[in-house]
Amino acid sequence: MTNVNDKRRGRRPALDPAHRRKLAARIAKMVLVDRYEQKEILQQLQKSEPALGHIDASTISRLYRFALDSGIVRVHIDEHAPYKPQRLDTLERELIAAYQLQSAIVADTTGHEETLDNALADDHLHQALGQLCADYLDTIVRQNEIVALSSGRAVFYACESLFNKHIFDKRNVRGVKVVSLNGNIAAEVWSMESPDARRAMDADTSAAWLARAFPDAQLIRLSLPVAVKSHEVATDWLHEGPGRWISPQVWEEKVRQGNPHTLQPTPDDVCVPTMALVGIGGVRPQSGHRFIVGLHEPMLANLQPELEKMIELIQKYTNGPKRLFSCAVGDLCNRLFVTLDAHKYMPPDDLKELEHYVNAINERLLSVTFEQLYFVPKVVVVAGGATKIEAIRSVLEWQAMGWKQPIVHDLCTDRQTAVRLLEAKRNSSRRS
Repeated sequence: MTNVNDKRRGRRPALDPAHRRKLAARIAKMVLVDRYEQKEILQQLQKSEPALGHIDASTISRLYRFALDSGIVRVHIDEHAPYKPQRLDTLERELIAAYQLQSAIVADTTGHEETLDNALADDHLHQALGQLCADYLDTIVRQNEIVALSSGRAVFYACESLFNKHIFDKRNVRGVKVVSLNGNIAAEVWSMESPDARRAMDADTSAAWLARAFPDAQLIRLSLPVAVKSHEVATDWLHEGPGRWISPQVWEEKVRQGNPHTLQPTPDDVCVPTMALVGIGGVRPQSGHRFIVGLHEPMLANLQPELEKMIELIQKYTNGPKRLFSCAVGDLCNRLFVTLDAHKYMPPDDLKELEHYVNAINERLLSVTFEQLYFVPKVVVVAGGATKIEAIRSVLEWQAMGWKQPIVHDLCTDRQTAVRLLEAKRNSSRRS
Protein backbone atom coordinates (compact mmCIF):
# COMPACT_ATOMS: atom_id res chain seq x y z
CA MET A 1 0.00 0.00 0.00
CA THR A 2 1.28 3.44 -0.88
CA ASN A 3 1.74 5.81 2.02
CA VAL A 4 -0.03 9.17 1.71
CA ASN A 5 3.14 11.00 2.66
CA ASP A 6 5.00 9.40 -0.24
CA LYS A 7 2.82 11.30 -2.69
CA ARG A 8 4.10 14.61 -1.27
CA ARG A 9 7.74 13.61 -1.36
CA GLY A 10 8.57 15.66 -4.53
CA ARG A 11 6.59 18.75 -3.59
CA ARG A 12 8.21 21.93 -2.30
CA PRO A 13 7.39 22.82 1.30
CA ALA A 14 4.65 25.43 1.64
CA LEU A 15 5.60 28.87 2.93
CA ASP A 16 4.17 30.13 6.17
CA PRO A 17 1.71 33.01 5.37
CA ALA A 18 3.67 35.55 7.42
CA HIS A 19 6.96 34.43 5.90
CA ARG A 20 5.39 34.47 2.45
CA ARG A 21 4.35 38.10 2.89
CA LYS A 22 7.79 39.18 4.09
CA LEU A 23 9.46 37.28 1.28
CA ALA A 24 7.14 38.84 -1.30
CA ALA A 25 7.96 42.32 0.04
CA ARG A 26 11.67 41.55 -0.10
CA ILE A 27 11.42 40.32 -3.68
CA ALA A 28 9.40 43.37 -4.72
CA LYS A 29 12.10 45.62 -3.24
CA MET A 30 14.83 43.77 -5.14
CA VAL A 31 12.84 44.11 -8.38
CA LEU A 32 11.72 47.74 -8.07
CA VAL A 33 14.47 49.37 -6.00
CA ASP A 34 17.61 47.25 -6.37
CA ARG A 35 16.78 46.45 -10.01
CA TYR A 36 17.84 42.81 -9.77
CA GLU A 37 17.12 40.21 -12.43
CA GLN A 38 15.49 36.88 -11.50
CA LYS A 39 18.86 35.10 -11.44
CA GLU A 40 20.30 37.72 -9.11
CA ILE A 41 17.26 37.51 -6.81
CA LEU A 42 17.63 33.73 -6.59
CA GLN A 43 21.31 34.07 -5.78
CA GLN A 44 20.65 36.66 -3.08
CA LEU A 45 17.90 34.61 -1.44
CA GLN A 46 19.81 31.33 -1.52
CA LYS A 47 22.92 33.03 -0.19
CA SER A 48 21.17 34.76 2.73
CA GLU A 49 18.68 31.95 3.53
CA PRO A 50 19.90 28.45 2.59
CA ALA A 51 16.48 27.09 3.58
CA LEU A 52 15.08 28.78 0.46
CA GLY A 53 17.20 26.66 -1.85
CA HIS A 54 14.03 25.07 -3.26
CA ILE A 55 12.73 28.39 -4.69
CA ASP A 56 12.88 28.73 -8.46
CA ALA A 57 12.18 31.48 -11.02
CA SER A 58 8.46 30.70 -11.26
CA THR A 59 8.10 31.11 -7.47
CA ILE A 60 9.84 34.48 -7.69
CA SER A 61 7.32 35.58 -10.33
CA ARG A 62 4.34 34.38 -8.27
CA LEU A 63 5.56 36.11 -5.12
CA TYR A 64 6.20 39.34 -7.01
CA ARG A 65 2.67 39.19 -8.45
CA PHE A 66 1.37 38.50 -4.94
CA ALA A 67 3.15 41.65 -3.70
CA LEU A 68 1.45 43.69 -6.43
CA ASP A 69 -2.02 42.21 -5.89
CA SER A 70 -2.05 42.19 -2.08
CA GLY A 71 -1.17 45.87 -1.56
CA ILE A 72 2.42 45.33 -0.44
CA VAL A 73 3.43 47.43 -3.45
CA ARG A 74 1.43 50.61 -3.92
CA VAL A 75 1.53 52.67 -7.10
CA HIS A 76 1.01 56.43 -6.91
CA ILE A 77 -0.15 58.10 -10.13
CA ASP A 78 -0.09 61.90 -10.13
CA GLU A 79 -2.15 63.39 -12.94
CA HIS A 80 -0.72 66.81 -12.10
CA ALA A 81 2.87 65.67 -12.55
CA PRO A 82 4.85 67.77 -15.03
CA TYR A 83 4.46 66.72 -18.61
CA LYS A 84 7.40 65.98 -20.84
CA PRO A 85 7.59 68.85 -23.37
CA GLN A 86 8.33 68.43 -27.04
CA ARG A 87 11.75 69.26 -28.43
CA LEU A 88 12.27 72.11 -30.91
CA ASP A 89 14.58 70.81 -33.63
CA THR A 90 15.05 74.14 -35.40
CA LEU A 91 16.24 75.97 -32.30
CA GLU A 92 18.48 73.06 -31.42
CA ARG A 93 20.25 73.22 -34.77
CA GLU A 94 20.64 76.99 -34.50
CA LEU A 95 22.16 76.73 -31.01
CA ILE A 96 24.64 74.09 -32.15
CA ALA A 97 25.75 76.29 -35.05
CA ALA A 98 25.88 79.53 -33.06
CA TYR A 99 27.86 78.23 -30.08
CA GLN A 100 29.72 75.28 -31.67
CA LEU A 101 27.97 72.75 -29.42
CA GLN A 102 28.03 69.01 -29.95
CA SER A 103 24.35 68.64 -29.07
CA ALA A 104 21.44 70.79 -27.93
CA ILE A 105 18.08 69.93 -26.39
CA VAL A 106 15.47 72.71 -26.39
CA ALA A 107 12.23 72.11 -24.50
CA ASP A 108 9.03 73.65 -25.84
CA THR A 109 8.40 75.48 -22.59
CA THR A 110 9.24 78.97 -21.38
CA GLY A 111 11.62 80.18 -18.69
CA HIS A 112 9.65 83.36 -18.16
CA GLU A 113 10.09 86.23 -15.74
CA GLU A 114 7.29 85.04 -13.46
CA THR A 115 9.66 82.40 -12.15
CA LEU A 116 11.35 85.16 -10.17
CA ASP A 117 8.24 85.52 -8.01
CA ASN A 118 6.76 82.04 -8.37
CA ALA A 119 9.04 79.30 -7.05
CA LEU A 120 6.56 76.59 -8.01
CA ALA A 121 6.52 77.70 -11.67
CA ASP A 122 10.32 77.74 -11.64
CA ASP A 123 10.33 74.23 -10.26
CA HIS A 124 7.98 72.98 -12.98
CA LEU A 125 10.39 74.40 -15.56
CA HIS A 126 13.32 72.51 -14.03
CA GLN A 127 11.29 69.31 -13.88
CA ALA A 128 10.49 69.59 -17.58
CA LEU A 129 14.15 70.17 -18.43
CA GLY A 130 15.14 67.27 -16.20
CA GLN A 131 12.81 64.89 -18.03
CA LEU A 132 14.22 65.72 -21.45
CA CYS A 133 17.78 65.64 -20.15
CA ALA A 134 17.14 62.18 -18.64
CA ASP A 135 16.04 60.90 -22.04
CA TYR A 136 19.25 62.26 -23.55
CA LEU A 137 21.45 60.78 -20.82
CA ASP A 138 19.78 57.43 -21.43
CA THR A 139 21.23 57.43 -24.96
CA ILE A 140 24.80 58.50 -24.16
CA VAL A 141 25.80 56.77 -20.91
CA ARG A 142 27.96 53.77 -21.80
CA GLN A 143 29.59 50.83 -20.03
CA ASN A 144 32.18 51.85 -17.40
CA GLU A 145 31.17 55.51 -17.65
CA ILE A 146 32.34 57.78 -14.83
CA VAL A 147 29.55 60.34 -14.40
CA ALA A 148 30.10 63.40 -12.21
CA LEU A 149 27.31 65.70 -11.02
CA SER A 150 26.96 69.21 -9.68
CA SER A 151 24.22 70.58 -7.45
CA GLY A 152 21.09 72.18 -8.90
CA ARG A 153 17.38 71.57 -9.42
CA ALA A 154 17.56 70.63 -13.09
CA VAL A 155 20.40 68.19 -12.39
CA PHE A 156 18.41 66.69 -9.52
CA TYR A 157 15.29 66.23 -11.65
CA ALA A 158 17.30 64.74 -14.52
CA CYS A 159 18.74 62.08 -12.19
CA GLU A 160 15.38 61.39 -10.54
CA SER A 161 13.63 61.14 -13.93
CA LEU A 162 16.24 58.69 -15.22
CA PHE A 163 15.78 56.54 -12.12
CA ASN A 164 11.98 56.58 -12.53
CA LYS A 165 12.33 55.66 -16.19
CA HIS A 166 14.62 52.75 -15.40
CA ILE A 167 12.40 51.19 -12.73
CA PHE A 168 10.53 49.28 -15.42
CA ASP A 169 12.63 50.01 -18.51
CA LYS A 170 16.24 49.68 -17.47
CA ARG A 171 19.20 49.42 -19.82
CA ASN A 172 21.89 46.87 -19.18
CA VAL A 173 24.67 49.46 -18.76
CA ARG A 174 27.15 48.19 -16.22
CA GLY A 175 30.31 49.38 -14.52
CA VAL A 176 29.03 52.95 -14.11
CA LYS A 177 30.56 55.13 -11.39
CA VAL A 178 28.71 58.20 -10.10
CA VAL A 179 30.45 60.93 -8.09
CA SER A 180 29.80 64.52 -6.99
CA LEU A 181 31.66 67.54 -8.31
CA ASN A 182 31.18 69.73 -5.24
CA GLY A 183 30.35 69.72 -1.57
CA ASN A 184 26.88 69.90 -0.10
CA ILE A 185 25.06 73.11 0.66
CA ALA A 186 21.90 71.74 2.33
CA ALA A 187 19.88 72.95 -0.67
CA GLU A 188 16.26 71.85 -1.01
CA VAL A 189 13.74 71.54 -3.80
CA TRP A 190 9.96 71.88 -3.70
CA SER A 191 7.92 68.72 -3.30
CA MET A 192 4.92 68.45 -5.59
CA GLU A 193 2.97 66.58 -2.91
CA SER A 194 2.73 69.58 -0.59
CA PRO A 195 3.54 73.30 -0.90
CA ASP A 196 5.29 73.10 2.47
CA ALA A 197 7.36 69.98 1.78
CA ARG A 198 10.99 70.05 0.68
CA ARG A 199 13.50 67.48 -0.52
CA ALA A 200 17.29 67.61 -0.47
CA MET A 201 18.89 68.18 -3.87
CA ASP A 202 22.62 68.38 -3.19
CA ALA A 203 25.08 66.75 -5.57
CA ASP A 204 25.42 63.69 -3.31
CA THR A 205 21.63 63.26 -3.33
CA SER A 206 21.40 63.57 -7.11
CA ALA A 207 24.26 61.09 -7.46
CA ALA A 208 22.37 58.56 -5.34
CA TRP A 209 19.31 58.83 -7.63
CA LEU A 210 21.44 58.41 -10.76
CA ALA A 211 23.39 55.46 -9.37
CA ARG A 212 20.13 53.61 -8.68
CA ALA A 213 19.21 53.93 -12.35
CA PHE A 214 21.89 51.42 -13.36
CA PRO A 215 22.19 47.78 -12.27
CA ASP A 216 25.56 47.76 -10.50
CA ALA A 217 26.59 51.41 -10.40
CA GLN A 218 29.15 52.45 -7.79
CA LEU A 219 28.18 55.56 -5.83
CA ILE A 220 31.01 57.73 -4.49
CA ARG A 221 29.67 60.20 -1.93
CA LEU A 222 31.94 63.12 -1.10
CA SER A 223 29.98 64.00 2.06
CA LEU A 224 31.80 67.34 2.18
CA PRO A 225 30.51 70.84 2.94
CA VAL A 226 30.31 73.35 0.11
CA ALA A 227 32.81 75.68 1.77
CA VAL A 228 35.39 75.85 4.54
CA LYS A 229 36.93 78.68 6.52
CA SER A 230 40.08 79.31 4.50
CA HIS A 231 41.97 78.40 1.34
CA GLU A 232 44.47 76.42 3.43
CA VAL A 233 41.70 74.31 4.95
CA ALA A 234 40.24 73.71 1.49
CA THR A 235 43.63 72.51 0.27
CA ASP A 236 43.92 70.12 3.22
CA TRP A 237 40.45 68.66 2.60
CA LEU A 238 41.27 68.04 -1.07
CA HIS A 239 44.57 66.34 -0.20
CA GLU A 240 43.10 63.16 1.30
CA GLY A 241 39.90 61.20 1.76
CA PRO A 242 36.89 61.74 -0.52
CA GLY A 243 38.13 65.26 -1.31
CA ARG A 244 40.72 63.70 -3.62
CA TRP A 245 37.89 62.99 -6.10
CA ILE A 246 37.71 66.72 -6.85
CA SER A 247 41.36 67.67 -6.29
CA PRO A 248 42.92 69.60 -9.24
CA GLN A 249 46.34 68.06 -8.54
CA VAL A 250 44.95 64.52 -8.55
CA TRP A 251 43.03 65.13 -11.79
CA GLU A 252 46.15 66.45 -13.52
CA GLU A 253 48.14 63.43 -12.34
CA LYS A 254 45.46 60.99 -13.54
CA VAL A 255 45.27 62.67 -16.94
CA ARG A 256 49.05 62.33 -17.32
CA GLN A 257 48.68 58.63 -16.50
CA GLY A 258 45.93 58.22 -19.11
CA ASN A 259 43.11 58.02 -16.54
CA PRO A 260 43.34 54.21 -16.28
CA HIS A 261 39.80 53.67 -15.02
CA THR A 262 39.30 50.62 -17.23
CA LEU A 263 41.83 48.62 -15.21
CA GLN A 264 39.31 47.87 -12.44
CA PRO A 265 40.83 50.14 -9.77
CA THR A 266 40.09 49.75 -6.11
CA PRO A 267 37.20 51.81 -4.67
CA ASP A 268 39.69 54.35 -3.25
CA ASP A 269 41.29 55.07 -6.62
CA VAL A 270 40.28 58.43 -8.09
CA CYS A 271 39.30 58.64 -11.76
CA VAL A 272 38.71 61.73 -13.86
CA PRO A 273 35.06 61.71 -15.02
CA THR A 274 34.31 60.73 -18.59
CA MET A 275 31.06 62.70 -18.42
CA ALA A 276 29.74 65.54 -16.28
CA LEU A 277 26.15 66.71 -15.76
CA VAL A 278 26.15 70.25 -14.42
CA GLY A 279 23.84 73.19 -13.89
CA ILE A 280 24.42 76.91 -14.31
CA GLY A 281 22.97 79.38 -11.83
CA GLY A 282 22.46 83.11 -11.72
CA VAL A 283 23.23 84.68 -8.34
CA ARG A 284 20.57 87.39 -8.24
CA PRO A 285 19.24 89.03 -5.06
CA GLN A 286 15.60 88.15 -5.86
CA SER A 287 16.21 84.70 -7.29
CA GLY A 288 15.93 81.28 -5.67
CA HIS A 289 19.65 80.61 -6.09
CA ARG A 290 20.97 78.39 -3.30
CA PHE A 291 23.61 80.97 -2.27
CA ILE A 292 20.82 83.54 -1.87
CA VAL A 293 18.26 81.30 -0.18
CA GLY A 294 20.87 79.92 2.19
CA LEU A 295 22.61 83.25 2.83
CA HIS A 296 22.16 83.03 6.60
CA GLU A 297 22.29 79.24 6.88
CA PRO A 298 25.12 77.60 8.86
CA MET A 299 26.39 75.81 5.73
CA LEU A 300 27.31 79.17 4.16
CA ALA A 301 28.71 80.79 7.28
CA ASN A 302 32.24 80.10 6.04
CA LEU A 303 31.64 82.43 3.06
CA GLN A 304 30.85 85.46 5.17
CA PRO A 305 31.31 88.41 5.06
CA GLU A 306 32.25 88.38 1.37
CA LEU A 307 29.03 86.68 0.27
CA GLU A 308 26.80 89.27 1.90
CA LYS A 309 28.89 92.16 0.58
CA MET A 310 28.84 90.66 -2.92
CA ILE A 311 25.04 90.41 -2.87
CA GLU A 312 24.73 94.01 -1.69
CA LEU A 313 27.00 95.16 -4.50
CA ILE A 314 25.26 93.32 -7.34
CA GLN A 315 21.88 94.48 -6.03
CA LYS A 316 22.84 98.04 -7.00
CA TYR A 317 23.12 97.05 -10.67
CA THR A 318 20.60 94.25 -11.14
CA ASN A 319 17.50 95.63 -9.40
CA GLY A 320 15.09 98.36 -10.44
CA PRO A 321 13.55 99.43 -13.77
CA LYS A 322 16.73 101.17 -15.02
CA ARG A 323 19.02 98.19 -14.70
CA LEU A 324 21.41 97.68 -17.61
CA PHE A 325 21.74 93.95 -16.95
CA SER A 326 20.13 91.42 -14.64
CA CYS A 327 22.88 88.98 -13.65
CA ALA A 328 26.34 90.03 -12.48
CA VAL A 329 27.50 86.71 -11.02
CA GLY A 330 26.84 83.17 -12.18
CA ASP A 331 27.87 79.79 -10.87
CA LEU A 332 29.00 76.56 -12.46
CA CYS A 333 29.40 73.56 -10.11
CA ASN A 334 28.91 76.04 -7.22
CA ARG A 335 32.01 77.98 -8.36
CA LEU A 336 31.30 81.65 -9.06
CA PHE A 337 32.22 83.78 -12.07
CA VAL A 338 31.57 87.38 -13.11
CA THR A 339 29.32 87.51 -16.17
CA LEU A 340 30.16 89.22 -19.46
CA ASP A 341 27.47 91.86 -18.90
CA ALA A 342 28.98 92.80 -15.54
CA HIS A 343 32.37 93.22 -17.23
CA LYS A 344 30.74 95.42 -19.84
CA TYR A 345 28.50 97.67 -17.77
CA MET A 346 29.95 97.94 -14.26
CA PRO A 347 32.34 100.80 -13.41
CA PRO A 348 35.97 99.60 -13.10
CA ASP A 349 36.21 100.16 -9.35
CA ASP A 350 33.01 98.28 -8.57
CA LEU A 351 33.95 95.52 -11.00
CA LYS A 352 37.31 95.13 -9.25
CA GLU A 353 35.55 94.94 -5.89
CA LEU A 354 33.12 92.32 -7.22
CA GLU A 355 35.95 90.20 -8.61
CA HIS A 356 37.67 90.40 -5.22
CA TYR A 357 34.58 88.98 -3.48
CA VAL A 358 34.18 86.23 -6.09
CA ASN A 359 37.82 85.17 -5.82
CA ALA A 360 37.72 85.22 -2.02
CA ILE A 361 34.65 82.96 -2.04
CA ASN A 362 36.01 80.57 -4.68
CA GLU A 363 39.19 80.03 -2.68
CA ARG A 364 37.14 78.47 0.13
CA LEU A 365 34.86 76.29 -2.00
CA LEU A 366 35.13 72.52 -2.18
CA SER A 367 34.29 72.23 -5.85
CA VAL A 368 36.03 71.53 -9.14
CA THR A 369 37.61 74.46 -10.95
CA PHE A 370 36.67 75.55 -14.47
CA GLU A 371 40.07 74.34 -15.66
CA GLN A 372 39.34 70.85 -14.35
CA LEU A 373 36.33 70.62 -16.64
CA TYR A 374 38.73 70.86 -19.60
CA PHE A 375 39.70 67.26 -18.80
CA VAL A 376 36.12 65.93 -19.07
CA PRO A 377 35.34 64.70 -22.61
CA LYS A 378 31.58 65.33 -22.33
CA VAL A 379 30.07 68.14 -20.22
CA VAL A 380 26.29 68.34 -20.36
CA VAL A 381 24.65 71.50 -19.01
CA VAL A 382 20.97 71.48 -18.07
CA ALA A 383 19.79 74.99 -17.20
CA GLY A 384 17.10 77.47 -18.15
CA GLY A 385 14.94 80.32 -16.94
CA ALA A 386 14.95 84.09 -16.87
CA THR A 387 17.44 84.31 -14.00
CA LYS A 388 20.15 82.37 -15.80
CA ILE A 389 20.29 83.58 -19.41
CA GLU A 390 23.27 85.90 -18.95
CA ALA A 391 25.13 83.32 -16.86
CA ILE A 392 24.54 80.61 -19.50
CA ARG A 393 25.65 82.93 -22.30
CA SER A 394 28.84 83.80 -20.42
CA VAL A 395 29.77 80.12 -20.09
CA LEU A 396 29.04 79.48 -23.79
CA GLU A 397 31.17 82.49 -24.79
CA TRP A 398 34.26 80.82 -23.39
CA GLN A 399 36.73 82.87 -25.43
CA ALA A 400 35.34 86.17 -24.16
CA MET A 401 35.58 84.79 -20.62
CA GLY A 402 39.30 84.14 -21.13
CA TRP A 403 39.05 80.35 -20.89
CA LYS A 404 41.44 78.24 -22.93
CA GLN A 405 38.81 75.95 -24.45
CA PRO A 406 35.06 75.27 -24.38
CA ILE A 407 33.71 73.92 -21.12
CA VAL A 408 30.20 73.03 -22.32
CA HIS A 409 29.64 70.43 -25.04
CA ASP A 410 25.87 69.82 -24.77
CA LEU A 411 23.12 72.17 -23.60
CA CYS A 412 19.58 71.38 -22.44
CA THR A 413 17.42 74.49 -22.01
CA ASP A 414 13.99 75.99 -22.62
CA ARG A 415 12.59 77.77 -25.68
CA GLN A 416 12.78 81.34 -24.41
CA THR A 417 16.33 80.94 -23.13
CA ALA A 418 17.38 79.49 -26.50
CA VAL A 419 15.78 82.39 -28.38
CA ARG A 420 17.50 84.99 -26.21
CA LEU A 421 20.85 83.22 -26.47
CA LEU A 422 20.56 83.30 -30.26
CA GLU A 423 19.56 86.99 -30.21
CA ALA A 424 22.59 87.82 -28.06
CA LYS A 425 24.83 85.95 -30.47
CA ARG A 426 23.45 87.80 -33.48
CA ASN A 427 23.80 91.17 -31.74
CA SER A 428 27.41 90.49 -30.80
CA SER A 429 28.15 89.42 -34.39
CA ARG A 430 26.74 92.70 -35.77
CA ARG A 431 28.82 94.79 -33.37
CA SER A 432 31.98 92.93 -34.32
